[in-house]
Amino acid sequence: MKVGSIVRSSHIAVPRDARGIVLRILGDMAMVTWFEGEPGQSKPLNTEPFFLVDLIETGEVVRPAGAPLH
Repeated sequence: MKVGSIVRSSHIAVPRDARGIVLRILGDMAMVTWFEGEPGQSKPLNTEPFFLVDLIETGEVVRPAGAPLH
């Protein structure tokens, strides 16, 4: 998992169809911004820390703002 990974979670605090973007990884936790559906195409819900073990990677990654192009 890395910054920009799109994730899901079966954690009780996350709505069933929500997807999130990992903003920062700190040890065994990540700050995740959750969206109602597809990130960037649906309403943002909230940003909160989650343990990495509670996150399920979708295999998709978005390029974080300010990241180099090459």
